[in-house]
Amino acid sequence: MISNLIKFLMRKILLYGKIRNLYCVIRAFYFCKIKNYMQNYKDISKDTWKKTLDSNRRAVCDIGIDLPAHPRSNKFLNVGLSIGGGKSNWLLEVVKSKYEAKNFKNLKVLSVGPRSEGEIFNLFANGFEFKNIVGIDLFSYSPLIKLSDMHDMKVGNDQFDLVLMGWCLAYSNNKKKAIEEAKRVLKKNGMLVIGYTLTQRSDDDILSERGYLVRSPNNKINSKKDLDMLLNSCGLQEFYSKEINKGTSSRLLYGATF
Repeated sequence: MISNLIKFLMRKILLYGKIRNLYCVIRAFYFCKIKNYMQNYKDISKDTWKKTLDSNRRAVCDIGIDLPAHPRSNKFLNVGLSIGGGKSNWLLEVVKSKYEAKNFKNLKVLSVGPRSEGEIFNLFANGFEFKNIVGIDLFSYSPLIKLSDMHDMKVGNDQFDLVLMGWCLAYSNNKKKAIEEAKRVLKKNGMLVIGYTLTQRSDDDILSERGYLVRSPNNKINSKKDLDMLLNSCGLQEFYSKEINKGTSSRLLYGATF
């Protein structure tokens, strides 16, 4: 009874983005700075863009990173201050178009490339159970995130009701392989949810601002049509899509099933 009450209160509290972000920052500080728990995946696939690990890891902990300084750094003592997983609310918008929130507790979820614990705690806050959530990334400071590569997940077939790929597909040199791997671990009635930023900026513009190419220049996705073609070639079809325009770029939310 007490544990259920604590879980209920934790969910209510963590629904608030600023509180969840603060909680994630405190935990990141503890695991990265005090426990020195940060680890990198040792078997990164050649299908992963070469700048992916450092470019994403420094969003959580900017220590030992061999990249030019970020022009909009938001950190305290090298720990990121914006790691609450707020963008996962857009992924949940796709999920809620197909499932009622009351059913979330029964769904098994794979979170691909969450960076921090923010996405995982947001899933929990929205009704998913920790025991049903698996997070994988190329680096981890958290017991909630396992080391793995989205091109070779080391997960059995037909395991998950949901695979969330929030803004990670752009780091792939072989996007078809990444999608096929996500499809492999999905149950036959499962759902793949993708968040992807479509940008009008050229590689030269990005190089000028950042000093390196953040995303893979290979197999670029420049439109929803490109993503449609990629998913269809893997035997998946769209059931949801939405574009959120923001200046020179737009965020594409996309849901696909078998």
